[in-house]
Amino acid sequence: DLLIHSPGGDIDVAEKIVYMCRSNRKSFRVIGSEYAKSAATLIALAADVILMGYASELGPIDPQIVITTPEGRSVQRPARSFLDGLEAIKQKVKDDGELSPVYYPPLSQLDPALLDYCNKAIKRSREFAIKWLKAHMLRASSDKADKAEKIADRLLDVNTYLSHGIVIDHTEAQEIGLAVEFLPPEDNLWKAIWYLYCIYQADLKATRGETAKVF
Repeated sequence: DLLIHSPGGDIDVAEKIVYMCRSNRKSFRVIGSEYAKSAATLIALAADVILMGYASELGPIDPQIVITTPEGRSVQRPARSFLDGLEAIKQKVKDDGELSPVYYPPLSQLDPALLDYCNKAIKRSREFAIKWLKAHMLRASSDKADKAEKIADRLLDVNTYLSHGIVIDHTEAQEIGLAVEFLPPEDNLWKAIWYLYCIYQADLKATRGETAKVF
């Protein structure tokens, strides 16, 4: 069992955690106490089953890219947005027959290396999801490859999930095709999980400045 509460992070670190948790184990279950977003959702996809309660949520797995604005601020943007934004500008030029000067500033930030990185980041997230879904959660399914691809594409779809922080609850997770076990609020196991989660949260706040994370 892995009890996880995380906004996400680095996909390579997420896969390292998966390898460590699955090493020499016959089964692996992820317990989502409150939120397991982005790269934390990817970890959940590598489980045999995901345990969720009424407060639990997963999220989209579209990668976020950190860039520096002309003002020197670091901001996160969806990788897909860079690619879609460029396509929108190209379509506008095609329709108008010329490039408006208003697009000069955003185009100056869309260098080929960034666009290539965005494409590879999206591919990496998709391959991660498909690989681990096929290996474990969907391994008994006769059409596991097709199901894994559909789940990965759904979770990467920025037109379905307009916000990277959007809530995917236990009902939607099951509808997508994930193996989810739901525990109602009155269930004794869920009460114990929630109690443990609250203790962790209280301890982190009490030691703020000394303890940043708990593993």
